[in-house]
Amino acid sequence: MCRRFGGAHGHGRRMQQVTFTRHLRGRMTVVRPGVLDAELRSRGTRIATQLVFRDETTFSAMGTIDFGKGDAVRFTSHEDGTLEPSGDGQHRHGTSVLDVVGGDGRYAGASGRITSNFVLASDGQVTDEQVVVLFINREEK
Repeated sequence: MCRRFGGAHGHGRRMQQVTFTRHLRGRMTVVRPGVLDAELRSRGTRIATQLVFRDETTFSAMGTIDFGKGDAVRFTSHEDGTLEPSGDGQHRHGTSVLDVVGGDGRYAGASGRITSNFVLASDGQVTDEQVVVLFINREEK
């Protein structure tokens, strides 16, 4: 699902809102104690992120969503995420809220938030449901 809303914002600029959801799959690997890297993919989108743990269950994250053709957004943690045992006892369930801190290509000047709700299997396989809401400043033509 993708929604776009345009609106006036300042002189010669307009703010565009872009909202979409993604179902991602990939793998999480241990880089060193307390640090995990994840690479996830969905419909031509690649997400590379790193989780740095503060303790057994809380982490901060940073990374990039690459849409291809030079279009990308960068993000960092808005607040600590959590990764805890799931109700089935076989997986770990994680959540995080991320701030979009910039972008490239058609996402240049992007800001916004990403919510991530993911499940990590013991073999490192991960599935992630994300909701992304971006605000992009565009020059009026």
